[in-house]
Amino acid sequence: MTMRKRRLIFTVAVVSFTAIVVLGFFRLQVSRLEQLLSSIDGSIERYSAEEVELKQVFSGLASPIKIYSYCKDMLGMDKVKQVEIVNVPATHVVAIPSPEPQKGWRSSVFSILGFTVN
Repeated sequence: MTMRKRRLIFTVAVVSFTAIVVLGFFRLQVSRLEQLLSSIDGSIERYSAEEVELKQVFSGLASPIKIYSYCKDMLGMDKVKQVEIVNVPATHVVAIPSPEPQKGWRSSVFSILGFTVN
């Protein structure tokens, strides 16, 4: 064999080996991503089933009949027989002063530096 044929065979062998290694690496990555995707798909199915179950529980809790029966049985509440309206004269109403708006952290930082923020 000539030197040229040996070099050609060596180059083909190196390229073939490199291609096999790269393809094996890609195959490994594909299988890892497939497993991850399968795991995510299973999680989505579990969470969807849990959401349906929670919606059913919530609809049962939020129904007016359920609320009424809970209030009557557990809390001892009963329907009001007669509604009374109580009028409060304006002299007995106390005006609540409006609170001053709270300043944010920026105004505190600027006041430390000597600036005024309105």
